[in-house]
Amino acid sequence: MTKLKALVLPDPTPDRFSAIDPLDSRYFDPEISRYLSERSRIAYQAHVEAALANTLADFGVCGPTIAKKIEAATKKVTIEAVYIEERITKHDVKALVNCIKRHLPKDAQPYVHFGATSYDIVSTATSLQMRTAVRELLVPRLQKLIYTLLKLTKTYAGTEQIGRTHGQHAVPITFGFAVAEYVSRLGENLLALKDLSGALRGKFSGAVGAYNALNVFVDDPIKFEKALLGRLGLQPAPYSTQIVPPENVIRLMDELTLTAGVMANFSHDMRHLQRSEIAEVRERFEEGQAGSSTMAHKRNPWNFENIISMSKQVTAQLVNANLNISSEHQRDLTDSASSRFYAITFASVASMAERLNRVTAKLEVDQENMQRNLHLTRGAIAAEPLYLLLEKYGHTTAHEKAKELSHDALAKELSLYEIAQKDKGLASYWKKFTDQERLLIKNPEANYTGLSAKKALSIYGYWYKKLQRF
Repeated sequence: MTKLKALVLPDPTPDRFSAIDPLDSRYFDPEISRYLSERSRIAYQAHVEAALANTLADFGVCGPTIAKKIEAATKKVTIEAVYIEERITKHDVKALVNCIKRHLPKDAQPYVHFGATSYDIVSTATSLQMRTAVRELLVPRLQKLIYTLLKLTKTYAGTEQIGRTHGQHAVPITFGFAVAEYVSRLGENLLALKDLSGALRGKFSGAVGAYNALNVFVDDPIKFEKALLGRLGLQPAPYSTQIVPPENVIRLMDELTLTAGVMANFSHDMRHLQRSEIAEVRERFEEGQAGSSTMAHKRNPWNFENIISMSKQVTAQLVNANLNISSEHQRDLTDSASSRFYAITFASVASMAERLNRVTAKLEVDQENMQRNLHLTRGAIAAEPLYLLLEKYGHTTAHEKAKELSHDALAKELSLYEIAQKDKGLASYWKKFTDQERLLIKNPEANYTGLSAKKALSIYGYWYKKLQRF
C-alpha cells in the first residue's frame, strides 16, 4: 500500500478563511462584523478618547482647538497601526494612545488620554459598543423574525393541528396558536433587550474609581464624568472601581441567552414537525441543495438544527461571564482574556435571528398531513371532554371510564365516539348530552380547539401594534 505524502498545511492569509472562530469564517456576516469586530472595538475606544478631549476643553483643561485636533486624530487611527504598536508597548490602550498622538502636533499630544485610566476608556467603549449592537443589529433582526412569525400566526390561526405534550397526541390546537407562543416570548425578549442595553453604564473615575487624578485638575470630577458620558449617550455607574461592575453586562447576556433559548425552542418544534412520519412542515429546498452526501432522498431540517446548535455557544458565554464577576479589590486581570469572547454572544444571537427569519419565511406548511395526524387516533383525543361531560352529569369515576374507553378504542382501531355510544354503562349519561356536546366527542378535531384561533389572533393583534410603535 502506497502511503500518502505528508500533508503540507496551507499558509495563513489575511482573510476570513484563516480565522479560527467559525463566526469569522463559516458564519461570517459583514453586518455583524461592522458592529462587533476587533476593528470596531478600536474605533469605539478612539471615539471615547475624542469625547474625553472635548470634555477637557469644556472644563478648561485644554483649548477647543486642541480638542478638535485630537478628535480628528482619533479618526485616522487604524487597527493595523495599533497592533503593530502593541508589540512594543505590550499594552493595548497605551498602543492606541501612542497611535493617536502620532497624528498630532506636540502641543496637543499631552491631552490625549489626559486623566484617564485604561478602563475609563475600555469599560465605557464596551458599553457603547454593546448597546449599539443590540439596538442597531439585534433588535432589527429580531423584529423581522417576529413579523415573519406574526404572518404565520395570522395565516394559520384557524388551521387545526394536534397539540402534543411529552411527544404524544394531546388535544387539538391550531398551528397559528402554536406559532403565537413564540411571537409572545420573543416579543418579551425584545422589550427586555432594549431596556437592559439602556442600563449599560460607563465610567470616568480613574485608576481605582475614586477620581484621584481628575480631582487635581477639575473642580467637580463627578460633573466632568457625567458630561463626558453624556456626549456618548451613556450614564455613569453609581459606583465604579477601575472598572464598571459587570452585573449589567451579565444581565444583558442572560437575556440574550434566553432569546437564543426561545429561538432554539421554536427550532426544536419545527425540526420535530419535519420528521418523516409527521411531515407537517418542511424547510424549502433550493435548486442544487443536498440533504446528505450519500442518501439522496434526504431533506434535512439543517437550518433549524443550526439554530439549536448555535444557542449552546451563547449559553457557554453566559457561564463565562458569570465566572468574571469577581475582580479582586479595585481591579485584577483575571477577566482580561475571557471577557474578549463576549462578542460571541451578540454575534451568535444576531446570526441565529437572521437565519431563523430566512428559513421561517420560506417554511412550507402541509395542512393535509396536519389533518392526517389530527385524525390518527380516531377521536381518542376526545377523552378529556368525554370525562368532563360525564362528571357534569354525575358520573363518579368519569376519568377512569374515559381512560378505559379510549384505550379500548385505540386497541380496536375504532373511534372513541363509537365505543362510548355503544357502552351500556354510559347510556343514561349519554342521553343527557346535548347535540353540541356529542359533536365534541364525534369530531373533536374541528370542535375541540378551545380558544386556539381566538388567542392566536389576539397575540397577533397585540404584538403587531406593539412592533409598529417600537
